Amino acid sequence: MVLESLATLFSGLSSAAEASKIFRELLKGKRGEMRALLEEFKKNLTLSRLAVEKETAPLKVIPELSTTVYDRLLESNFDFNILKRKKIQKNEKLMSSDLSSFLGKETVDLVVSIYDRIKEMQVIYKVDRDNPSIDWDRRLLNVHKRILLLMSHLYGWSGD
Repeated sequence: MVLESLATLFSGLSSAAEASKIFRELLKGKRGEMRALLEEFKKNLTLSRLAVEKETAPLKVIPELSTTVYDRLLESNFDFNILKRKKIQKNEKLMSSDLSSFLGKETVDLVVSIYDRIKEMQVIYKVDRDNPSIDWDRRLLNVHKRILLLMSHLYGWSGD
């Protein structure tokens, strides 16, 4: 069910191979901080995909998610809109999804949301990882979808 809905929302990004190909394209010609940030997104997408596709337990994935590059760039007042200056494109498939709030927003809004979710999840994991009311699968899925949306935004894919 989850994989089907992801495939519907991100038909061109639903496989690991396709996502890897797009990251290779996004990384071409990128150097320095932008490249480091894209590599961190790539790692986090791979990790979240492992949990979403049920290949690995979420509790093994969560501590491995990385925010190191983001934290460093945030501290240095990096302009995350430099990844792409255009606003996130409106898309019919996404209008009725939980990602609709990002449509028409700046790149920085999505980047901050991704890392806020990762950091919140990691804090909860450290404090209360055994709480049965916490839906780790859902939390990782939300991060995964946001990274896919960011990839599609940066790549210029509209999905319509």
